[in-house]
Amino acid sequence: MDKSTTKSGAARLRPAARLRNYFLAGILVTAPISITFWLIWRVIGFVDASVTPLIPPQWNPGSYLPFAVPGFGLIIAIVFLILIGILATGYAGRLVTILSDLLVARVPVARSVYGWTKQVFETVLSQRKSAFNEVVLVEYPARGTWAVGFITGRTEGEVQDLTAETVYNVFIPATPNPTTGFLLFIPERDIHRLDMTVEEGIKLVISGGIVTPENLAKRRAQNGANGQVELEPQADARPGLARRLRNYFLAGILVTAPISITIWLTWEVVTYVDDKVTPLIPPTWNPETYLPFGLPGLGVLVAVLTLTLIGFVTASLIGRNLVKLGEHLLNRTPVVRSVYSTIKQIIETVFKEQSKAFREVVLIQYPRAESWAIGFITGQTEGHIQELTPRQVVNVFLPTTPNPTSGFLLFVPREEVQSLRMTVEEGIKMVVSGGIVTPKAPSPDTGDAANEAATAPAESRDAKAKVRATGG
Repeated sequence: MDKSTTKSGAARLRPAARLRNYFLAGILVTAPISITFWLIWRVIGFVDASVTPLIPPQWNPGSYLPFAVPGFGLIIAIVFLILIGILATGYAGRLVTILSDLLVARVPVARSVYGWTKQVFETVLSQRKSAFNEVVLVEYPARGTWAVGFITGRTEGEVQDLTAETVYNVFIPATPNPTTGFLLFIPERDIHRLDMTVEEGIKLVISGGIVTPENLAKRRAQNGANGQVELEPQADARPGLARRLRNYFLAGILVTAPISITIWLTWEVVTYVDDKVTPLIPPTWNPETYLPFGLPGLGVLVAVLTLTLIGFVTASLIGRNLVKLGEHLLNRTPVVRSVYSTIKQIIETVFKEQSKAFREVVLIQYPRAESWAIGFITGQTEGHIQELTPRQVVNVFLPTTPNPTSGFLLFVPREEVQSLRMTVEEGIKMVVSGGIVTPKAPSPDTGDAANEAATAPAESRDAKAKVRATGG
């Protein structure tokens, strides 16, 4: 009785199991190609939506045809970038580029964004680039544990000077999002190059180890008896015209991308502030009430003037008393007082003139000995944490790549922290670019003079200023 029931049950499950297998096979066949087409279609749609409205109607086939032409905006964008590249390689184009660089360099915030964006694009698009061309295996986060990384360049400048041997910039990506991770500086002897392409390495990381590339023996067998493994296509095999067009296209990207990204980011910030501040302006004081057009940047201007006025008022006796009264009321509110005190302490620590928060770039050994990473000192460790540590430690923020706004807070012994003479801006550029943008080591005289000026007592600086003012 039981055996017959078991057999009949197994027989009934067989069709269901077959249907399940067919369903999974259908997903396996359709999902990759569907996702690929969906991504390509989204990119084409985004470019078309951004470029097509800029095309004059008489040049736009969509004006004459009863249907839109998918990809027309993408074609126009590629042709436009090639033309920009052709112009940029000439004398007039180089002159315009130099003038635009000088103009952007005078804008306080935009010059920083433009500078590092241009440097990243120049390094990535350079034909001599070595960034993200090699997949390597390194010991991470401890000896005996391994992780896949990507070489972004050979270490130069201060970091190389502070290490006793040749080191490389290695980006360790996270799973399943390989666009974030950590930038480490690993000695050459600890780097093991893998026989896989960058694409295969990214697949391995994204899948969490599920998608494993072919081994070297299989690849050699497929490529013939000579055992040669062709990992990258040779650039010399490209036709002459195609290679020139490619170079012009890359040159067009190199010219337009940094300034476009800078303008876009600036516009986004200005628009965001305008959207928040402009509705708060009374209609009688708002010029847009009387003008037939909007004024970009009006909200930013009003915000700057308001903050300046608040600072002026709070510097007076009445303003200080009002601030004390407001703090007294906030401190009597159970939940609000904790949030307020924390935010106030952070802002006071960051903005006060004597603060060393995020003003010193350091090199520490992370996550193990003989592996280095860039960090930023945020302050001197105090309180119970310092009491529990046997040595004097400092607060070091270790940022992730390419998003330096997240990372880890570490408490590192002061003697194990090596100070770098690069600026915070240069350190952030290096982290954001994954080591592609490497600042050059400053001259010893410049670095010493800067350090002496930064560490000089306030009284000494004031005395020197008085001497210069009196002509002594």
